[in-house]
Amino acid sequence: MQKEEYEEWMSTDEDIPVAATLTDLEIFQAVCEKDQAIKVDDSEGEECVEENPPTNAEMRRTLDILIRGVQYRSSNFKKTV
Repeated sequence: MQKEEYEEWMSTDEDIPVAATLTDLEIFQAVCEKDQAIKVDDSEGEECVEENPPTNAEMRRTLDILIRGVQYRSSNFKKTV
C-alpha cells in the first residue's frame, strides 16, 4: 500500500507523520504535548467512588483459591522436574 492510499484510508492528525518510524522519545513527547493541550474542568472537586471492602467470607474464598492454585502448581512442578 502506498503512503497516499494509506492516508486516504486512515484518519490521522495533520501534524503527526504517517509513514515515519518514531522513536520512543518522539512518541513520549507527542503524547505529553497532547496531554498538556487538554483542559480538565476540576471545578466540582475530586470525585472518588468508594468501594466497599471485601467481606471476610470473600477474602477467605479468594485465599482458598490462591492456596489451591499454589499447591497445584507446586505439585505439577515437582512432577516435571
